[in-house]
Amino acid sequence: MAKKRVAVLFGGASKDHDVSLRSAYSVLRGLSKANYDVIPIGITKAGRWLYFPGAYSAVANGEWESDSDCCSAVLSPDPLHGGIIKLMGDEESQGMNDYSLHRIDAVFSVLHGKYGECGQIQALCKLSGIGYVGSDFSAANACSDKMLSRLILDKAGIKTAKYYYLERVDIDGVEDKFAEIEAAIGYPMYVKAASCSTSIGANSAKNRDELKAGIKIAFSHHHKIIIEEALYGAELECAVWGSVYALSVSAVAEIRETEPISSKYVLKSPEVFIPADIDENTRKEIEKSSKTAFLALGCKNFARVCFKLTDRGLYCRKVGNMSGFTEDNIFSRLMEKSGYGYSELLDLLIDSAKET
Repeated sequence: MAKKRVAVLFGGASKDHDVSLRSAYSVLRGLSKANYDVIPIGITKAGRWLYFPGAYSAVANGEWESDSDCCSAVLSPDPLHGGIIKLMGDEESQGMNDYSLHRIDAVFSVLHGKYGECGQIQALCKLSGIGYVGSDFSAANACSDKMLSRLILDKAGIKTAKYYYLERVDIDGVEDKFAEIEAAIGYPMYVKAASCSTSIGANSAKNRDELKAGIKIAFSHHHKIIIEEALYGAELECAVWGSVYALSVSAVAEIRETEPISSKYVLKSPEVFIPADIDENTRKEIEKSSKTAFLALGCKNFARVCFKLTDRGLYCRKVGNMSGFTEDNIFSRLMEKSGYGYSELLDLLIDSAKET
């Protein structure tokens, strides 16, 4: 059987650039050389696309873009090309014979955060007529936009935390809204940029001064923000994969912190327990809610669904259409419990790319 040619996209012009490099290193090493011809395409923090032919270890440590053998490369939007165009030589010397076309069967994007998770790359792949790992551009946007995802999940009957929504046009009169926000949410609360990864532009607020500072920081990352109530309880996650007609759900993982929560909305040094120590009714509710959320948001291929189990019940925190892809990531560990070793997981995701 002929090898599949897979383009792995990594890096990106976002604050999650370094996280993406770690994921890409795992994916590049995990893809079987017997089954795949891999085309590594790195995107610098400045947004430049480069074909990288060097050792994968240079991806992990960030030295890849200094490799002298890198050359400019773009994903052609023309479906007739169906692949990557490499541009050789410097810009002044490039002529009609200074490029080469490399057809590909699938794009495996491990671009995290802004530009990677919110639909742009997925839309480009769709325009190019090339299969890609993960959900389509509309579902990617719905998952990454914290406001939009909550509206959809609420409509689907899935409980989410109480929230308050602001746009940058509100910033001049935001102090007039403090009393309304405090009445609606109550301290402590979390202030988050609406369309960034969880840890970017996010802070906790225990009083009005911290609320004001958190809003300013969040608006520096995105033009929309949400202010969300703090939920206390067990942190639970599961993986969903498959098609609309045959969805599978993994065991449930519990994430426990080994340090107190800092002022940042980040879990420090978590311990992961699979399966989680929960009762059968809770497990069934998570399984049902995960499938409902997956379908309501229009996800395809796979998603990671995060919950908080509080004394008021189960709340959905997030549906992620882009997971970290290191071997020890929670998603990878959940899939391993479901019978998919790391290389087998990559095979499963690439096989699903043709259906996107």
